[in-house]
Amino acid sequence: MQPRAVAATLLVAAVSLFSAYRLFTQTADAYTQAPAVDGVTEYTGRLQALKDALPPTGVIGYMTDPGTPANNTDAVAEHHIIQYALAPLVVVPNANQKYVVGNFHKAIATGSLRDQGFKLVREFGNGIALLENEKVK
Repeated sequence: MQPRAVAATLLVAAVSLFSAYRLFTQTADAYTQAPAVDGVTEYTGRLQALKDALPPTGVIGYMTDPGTPANNTDAVAEHHIIQYALAPLVVVPNANQKYVVGNFHKAIATGSLRDQGFKLVREFGNGIALLENEKVK
């Protein structure tokens, strides 16, 4: 091999190694701290006590604040997160099941729920409650 070819090969190798080193140091600096807990993990953590209180499989209902439109994107997203957190239970977006998860953002009077045929089984805080639909056998 000619001396110019060896020199060129060594130069390309040195530039490549230097480039890889710079990439490594820049990436390492960006990840010096562990990533923050994402919103879904945080939200599902709040639901662990609820999950423990429910049977492992089956179908339960879901309701949120009265007057919330069915196409409200925040309400739909919260329903999906709750379904994810409680899997393999199926969480249907209606209250026509024996047990119903209530996800309320506003204070709801227990009397108004009772008037609709719901009995409060347990309140889990943060607006999450387990209700029994007394109209369903």
